[in-house]
Amino acid sequence: MTQTNLRTRIVPAAAAFTVALCGAHIASAVPIVGKYIEDSRCDPIPNQPLSDEIGDFSTFPINEAIQVTVSPTTTTVCVTNDGIQNDWDVQITNISGQAWQDLFFVANYDINVGNADGTVVDPGNAAILSDSFRIDGTVTPGTNSSLVESGVADEIFSPGETWRFLVSNFQHPSGVSPVPGFYSPGQFAGTTTVTTPDTASILANPVPEPAAIGIMGAALGGSLLRRRRR
Repeated sequence: MTQTNLRTRIVPAAAAFTVALCGAHIASAVPIVGKYIEDSRCDPIPNQPLSDEIGDFSTFPINEAIQVTVSPTTTTVCVTNDGIQNDWDVQITNISGQAWQDLFFVANYDINVGNADGTVVDPGNAAILSDSFRIDGTVTPGTNSSLVESGVADEIFSPGETWRFLVSNFQHPSGVSPVPGFYSPGQFAGTTTVTTPDTASILANPVPEPAAIGIMGAALGGSLLRRRRR
């Protein structure tokens, strides 16, 4: 068999294997078709799609679960303290077994966030825009960069890692100051009832798993070896 024919057979096989891996991930996750849109508030963040939602282990599937601790703070980012107790220190720990990147804090659509970078569009209603900011600070500089990572400072939310970040001037127009809580899988726009625990969401994109990449490489290597022997 010629080298050209060998390449034409292996490349489609690799593509099919990659699709199968991605499909396996999507089938086990809460599907999200979110999109962040920049609107020149705190930091300039490129428009980008967001494919998954992670949230509190009490309501989210284990493959997207985090443990959450929230405490009040007087420290703010991007905006000045307005004198109201609506500023929060949020701590999240990844217990999902999946590494995540491009993490965005998204407020329920009826709650304002002082340190928002832009908005996220509700996939069910394009007219609903929710205040949002990218959770960053260890790699990406900016005025809205408050992230502290317990592991490697790479803005990759690895399994077992704990992140701490700030939410500033988190306020409902009625004057209620809710606590950030992530409890509604697949409904990141949230609810108009601010007394419920769910007041926000965290959207993200999965990081390709090294094990899956290794399996793909081994499969392709074995295929190449067999064809060369033939």
